[in-house]
Formats: sequence, C-alpha cells, structure tokens
Amino acid sequence: MNIDQLRNELRPLDISVPFTPSDEELGYLDFYDIHFQKKIASVEQYLGYLSCNNFRIACHYFANHNASRTCFIVHGYTDHVGLFGKVINYLLHRGCNVVAIDLPGHGLSSGESASIDSFGDYVLVLRQCLEFFYQKVPAPWHAIGQSTGGAVVMDYLLSQQYDEQTGPFDKVLLLAPLVRPAGWQKIRVAHWILKGFVRGIKRGFSNNSHDEDFLHFVKHQDPLQPTRTPLAWISAMLQWNKRFKDLSWSDMEILIVQGEGDKTVDWKYNLAAIQNKFPQAKQFRIQDAKHHLACESEPYFERVSQAADIYFDRRSSKRSES
Repeated sequence: MNIDQLRNELRPLDISVPFTPSDEELGYLDFYDIHFQKKIASVEQYLGYLSCNNFRIACHYFANHNASRTCFIVHGYTDHVGLFGKVINYLLHRGCNVVAIDLPGHGLSSGESASIDSFGDYVLVLRQCLEFFYQKVPAPWHAIGQSTGGAVVMDYLLSQQYDEQTGPFDKVLLLAPLVRPAGWQKIRVAHWILKGFVRGIKRGFSNNSHDEDFLHFVKHQDPLQPTRTPLAWISAMLQWNKRFKDLSWSDMEILIVQGEGDKTVDWKYNLAAIQNKFPQAKQFRIQDAKHHLACESEPYFERVSQAADIYFDRRSSKRSES
C-alpha cells in the first residue's frame, strides 16, 4: 500500500453519486478491514476529502439504508479511521449512518504528522465537516469521541460552535476523554526544558489495550502510525488544558465511559473536571479496562457496547431537517 499515492488519489467527497474506489483505495479499505459495503448488504460506502481550514481532511461516510440517525466519530491522538472498525461495525448494526474523519496530521489527511498548532484547528475541522453533511444525512446526530477526539467534541460543545446548520448533537459518548494526560507535571517540565532545543521526541508505543493483536498491529504493521511526537502538539495540548478551564458549562447529558486501568490520561482528575463542565453527565467506569476503549479486547468492548446501547436507545427528540 503506497500511502503517498493513496493520499494524492483521494477525490473531493461526493455522496450524491456512487463511490468507485481505486485499486489503492480498495487495498486500504481491505487492509484495515473497514470495507463494510462488502460486509453488510444495507451499507453504501464513500471515501474522499473535505477542504477544511487549509487541510485536506480524509472523510468516510457509511450510508446505512436502515438508518434513522447519524453518528460522527472523532478519533484520538495518533489514531485514524482505519483503527475504528469495531465502533463503525457496532453503529452500523444498530441503525446508524456513520461519518468518520482523519484529523489533520493523521491517517490520510494532510498536515504535519501528529502535529497541530492549536486544538482549535481540530474543532474547526469538526465544525466544517458537520456543515458539509447538514441536510445530507438523517438526524438526530450523535457523536463519539475517543481521547483527544473527546476533547475536540467537548470544546465544540462548550464553546458553542454549533448553530442551526451544525448541531447541537442529540447524544454524545466520550471514550476515555482527554483533559490532561497521566504524568501531567512531568510532561509540563519536560516540555519547558525541551521546547527550545528539539522539534519532537521519539514516540513510545503504550500498552493501552488488552487486545494484543491490536497492539502488535499498531507498533509493527500500521503504515499510518507516526514515529515521533512533535513538541508543537504538546504545546497545543497544554494550551488547550488552560482553555478548557475557561470554557463555559453545558446542561447536556453526555455519557463518559472510562477504563479504570487507563494509564494514558489522568482519568480521575478528568472525570471531575468534565463533570464540572457537564453537570448532567453520566459516568460508566469499566474495571481494569485500558485507555483505547474503541480498540479494547472483546470482554471490555462488550461493556462499552452495553453502555452505549442504553444511552443511545433512550428516547430523544429528533432535530428538524427542514
């Protein structure tokens, strides 16, 4: 699979006509096992890019002919849509259309690898993605954010980025959302020392799932994995943490699913901080589950699915599509 060729071959996303993938695109979909049009008869699949804030953002749309709602997936740091097959499969089998994007610097999207100047760029990309799909896909709209993706969704909600054309979401599920990472003080000190001398540091691959096949794939087989962590991204994360404290609050009843074996984020601090911003939020903790809940092993992902079933299937008011 030639990643550079694949990125260059991406066409502007057009969901008004059937998508005919190139050989490279077919190889990509099969490699990551996200060719759901081949797996589920009711699904029609699209892949292309959206022009967002000077980025070419790779965007997947899984049109489910049985769907009466649409869920938007925002992945975590160093992730990409290809790793979210479990979540996409879960949603398609529960009557959802699915939209999933690669954030800037991730997956098939443009931008410096794993870097960003400001988390605000992520939020703007999400908003522009929602604007593209307005009145094109069924409401109500839901959102799932994993880790940094959860931070992006929270910022979008708390800064009231939405308007009549873009939201708000009807339901929001956050998986191990990021407010601050584990080892917070050490990261701040190291960043202060290093920022004037280096542009990045070698990435370490964490043991963030019980799924050993997933961990091996990410470390040894996934060509879309970044090998370095840019200092610019750490700067943006530190700035976003300050921004989060200043954001307003929301009365939305979001659901936070958190593994108690998570060593990636400072989850106890995060849960309290998020509860302060979303007083109506519900929390569901999973004993021993690790950070990457979207890619956890089956016993733990089943618990995630059970929590999501209860939350998404509760009665909600459908947003007007007119």
